[in-house]
Amino acid sequence: MRIVFDVFVDGKVKETIQPSNQRLKEIHAFIKEESTGLIKKYGTNVYLNRRVVYH
Repeated sequence: MRIVFDVFVDGKVKETIQPSNQRLKEIHAFIKEESTGLIKKYGTNVYLNRRVVYH
């Protein structure tokens, strides 16, 4: 079971990001860091949707 995040821009999935570690504190830090980069890359209309992938 892995937690991944879909990056939506203008209602369409642009990419899927996956933290390398699945610990909650590290996921939080990863998302904070990635979100600033995604806003610079795609603009302000960025939405992250969390989902769980089962292997």
